Amino acid sequence: MGSKRLKKTLVSVVLDMALVISALLGCGVQNPQPDKSEAVTESATEGVTGNVTEKRTDQNLETIRVATWYDNSYTSNLRAYLARRFPNYKIEFVYIDKAHYEPIIDAQFTFKGAPDIIYVDQVMARKNARNGNIIPLTAYCSNFETESLEAFWYDKDTYAVPSTSCFECIYLNKGLFDKYGIKEPHNNDEFIEMCDFIRLGKKMKPLSAGMIDYEAVSSSAQCILQMNFFVTEYGSGFGARIKDGRSIFYNDLNEYLVEWERLLKHQIFTADMYTMDKQAAIAEFVAEESFMLIGGPEDYNRIRVANPEMELGTLPTGWGRNGPIMIGGCNCGFAVNASSVNIDAAKEIVASLSNYEGQFAIWKDRVGSRSYLRKTTFDNPVAFEGIEEVFEKNQLYMPVLGWGDSGPDINMIFGKELQQVLLGKEPINMALMQVDIKVNNMYDK
Repeated sequence: MGSKRLKKTLVSVVLDMALVISALLGCGVQNPQPDKSEAVTESATEGVTGNVTEKRTDQNLETIRVATWYDNSYTSNLRAYLARRFPNYKIEFVYIDKAHYEPIIDAQFTFKGAPDIIYVDQVMARKNARNGNIIPLTAYCSNFETESLEAFWYDKDTYAVPSTSCFECIYLNKGLFDKYGIKEPHNNDEFIEMCDFIRLGKKMKPLSAGMIDYEAVSSSAQCILQMNFFVTEYGSGFGARIKDGRSIFYNDLNEYLVEWERLLKHQIFTADMYTMDKQAAIAEFVAEESFMLIGGPEDYNRIRVANPEMELGTLPTGWGRNGPIMIGGCNCGFAVNASSVNIDAAKEIVASLSNYEGQFAIWKDRVGSRSYLRKTTFDNPVAFEGIEEVFEKNQLYMPVLGWGDSGPDINMIFGKELQQVLLGKEPINMALMQVDIKVNNMYDK
């Protein structure tokens, strides 16, 4: 394990140095779709509200930096809210691609160079709370639901103000469904039959998905596993066995991922998806080259801007024993850097996200999501009626969170091996064997 950590630290240091050099050279270009390893700084002093763009040029303002894995096209409403709420601060958003986000932030914490405010998921929050890198924010979270408090809980305190919910659903083009008389499915078999009809009967592509992201591939498999395996008594202990250093992906998951392979055999998931990022998948969907899109609440605005005339609907990503399910939950929050020289300002800004106005600004960038603030609801568009039952039955799941602090690393291994299956380079059983070998080697080190 020691050499693994050293290796990760060295890689992180290199990435961090590249980030610093880029910033010093003035390479923080605003770009809605940056290079995958590029960090981009976007100031909240230039926010967009409706058709009005707000700009300030005062260079004497105190600068507060916010690290995030969402590029500026996903944070325009939040940035506009913060610019209005805090005119005496210059708030800069530093974008780092999710694949590189955690190691870069780890390196920045090591050298006391992390931004003042940090987007964190549950694992990052727990790790950095334990390491003393972020401060307790319990005082600002008293009005949040217990689920979200526990999401960022460590040693009697909450260390992040919760964002709205994360999830993956299926967006559908209701206009195309109506045009071809296609009925929406209510179980997995009906979903596959529907996709076969679109592909074979209408000679069109059923689904768009950006599977160049290993997390997207992993989530699609986790959904199948949640329906059939993780809900069982034996399956519920899967994460504990991994944390004990016993990687058993092949023994435990092989038979259940036959259902995931069906999606490949019926050409619902295809090799070309490996070359597509989310932006490309959305472009394909809004051009009506496909009937459906796998996306999250953060993608709703992008779809509406790209094709305002499209009538949208939603479907869950799977149907389990107790109804529809999706992969998602409370896995994004705002933490404060314990070493920030602007710690009081950072706390003030984060505190503003714990009230209705702050949560509403976050929600406007993530339409379709839910706030964890008590007695707080936002009117989601009718498009999201197709997934209401998931929220009513509380059937959002994040199995990977049960895999321990090494869960993100294991998930990366799992997702990348499944990408090889998607590409037709190895069968599912061989992919799972490779996962076991790599995870066991990780623990041995």
